[in-house]
Amino acid sequence: MEDTTVEWPEQLSPPVTVARLRLPQQDISGPENLEKMDSLPFTPWRVTAEHAPLGNIMRTRKEAYRRSFIARHKLNQQPRAEPRSAVEVLGPAR
Repeated sequence: MEDTTVEWPEQLSPPVTVARLRLPQQDISGPENLEKMDSLPFTPWRVTAEHAPLGNIMRTRKEAYRRSFIARHKLNQQPRAEPRSAVEVLGPAR
């Protein structure tokens, strides 16, 4: 996992379909959504531990995302805060 120069032989672990997701189309273009999303930091690490990104490249990306988040919020004069729940970002389920 750490050595990205080693090719992973597909015959050792061929692709397996484990699920198919069907997500209904949503209209997220409202100004309240755009404002929420603009203040939300993007990070692939907002996941449970078992889904956390692995490897040196991903650890490097983590710092790049963090610094980008800090700079963007400073430039936009926004407070930096991680959401505490999905409801805080998306609102209650409908």
